[in-house]
Formats: sequence, structure tokens, C-alpha cells
Amino acid sequence: MSAAAEKAYESIYQSIRQGLIRPGARLIERQLCHELAVSRTPIREALRRLTAEGLVENRPHRGVIVSQLSDAELAEIFEVGVVLETTVAGVAARNSGRAAQLVLRRLLADMRAVLDQDRVDPTQYVSLDHAFHLAIAESTGNRRLVAMLRSTCDLRVLSTAFSHYNQSHFERSLRQHETIVEAIEAGDEDWAASSMRAHVLSGRATGSIHV
Repeated sequence: MSAAAEKAYESIYQSIRQGLIRPGARLIERQLCHELAVSRTPIREALRRLTAEGLVENRPHRGVIVSQLSDAELAEIFEVGVVLETTVAGVAARNSGRAAQLVLRRLLADMRAVLDQDRVDPTQYVSLDHAFHLAIAESTGNRRLVAMLRSTCDLRVLSTAFSHYNQSHFERSLRQHETIVEAIEAGDEDWAASSMRAHVLSGRATGSIHV
């Protein structure tokens, strides 16, 4: 992928995962070219990659749109996510260094700050939650695990799951995150893996997602 296509991909990807481009929205090549100041070729390359990752799809008579997730698709994602995230956490406990662990601690502090506000902003928490899980994957040093996690679980998935959350659910989620980080810092692969598995299963149950 060319540098221009990589730039276009990252910009569109971030807009989708941050909710700036909503599910079902059309992605018009001409408009994207203008907004990103690139030609159509890199835009098409970026859209092909996003299509392969399942973030967008080509619909007859509508063109390229941001994918909308059905209940069945969400269930499939969580079924894969349980296995993938459990593996990631275990590898992170084995491979992560102090610098990566400090990143996780900063994200925990940011999540705590969001929950301490008078009115919790779910969008902020979801964004930090996504960053937290990606940071764990990146701490493994395994690029394939990072790519798999990025393509499996994005903000559309998390936003749907978190839409059922109340304050107590957010607090429980944060406590589970804290336990996962403690396990990673301790270098205990089994503890980290089991803590992550319990966390993902808890999120699936709270989000009313049935496999």
C-alpha cells in the first residue's frame, strides 16, 4: 500500500472507529479525495483494505457504506473476541515491558477521570476502552495479533455493547481492567488470560449479546 493510501486508510479508519462516520453512511470517493487531498487511486486502495477488514461494504445502487452490525454478527465477533483477547492478554504478560505497562496505567487513570465526572460520557469511555485493548495487543510485540484485534473489535462493536451500560457497569469494567493490568505487570500469563476472558464474557453478557 502506498504512503498516500496508508494515510487515506488511517484517516477513514479513525473517522469510522471514533464515530465521526456513522454506520450506514456512504463513502463518496470524490468527497474523500477533496477532504483528504489525495487522488482517487489511494482512496480506492484504502477502501479495498477497509472492505477486506469488514469496516465498509459495497452495496448495489448505494456504493460503499460503513458496515452495520447485525445481532448475529455481533455474536460472532464476541465469540472470536473471547479467544483472541484471552490469547493477547497472556502474551502481553509474557512480553510487555515497563514502558508499555505505564501506557496501560495512564489509560486506566484517564478512564477513572471519565467515570469521576458528574455525567459520564460513554463515548469518551468507549474510546479509551478501545485504546486500552489495543495497547495490550501492541505490548505483545506481535504485529499479527495487533492486526487481528484491530480488524475484529472496533468502536462500532464497543459502542453497541456499551449502549446497555450504566454507572455500575462502567465501574465494574474499570475494576476488571485494573486486574488485567496487575496480572500483566506480575508477568502471570494464566492470571492475565483468565482475567481478560472473564472481562470479555462479562461485557458480552451486560451488552445482551447472545452466542
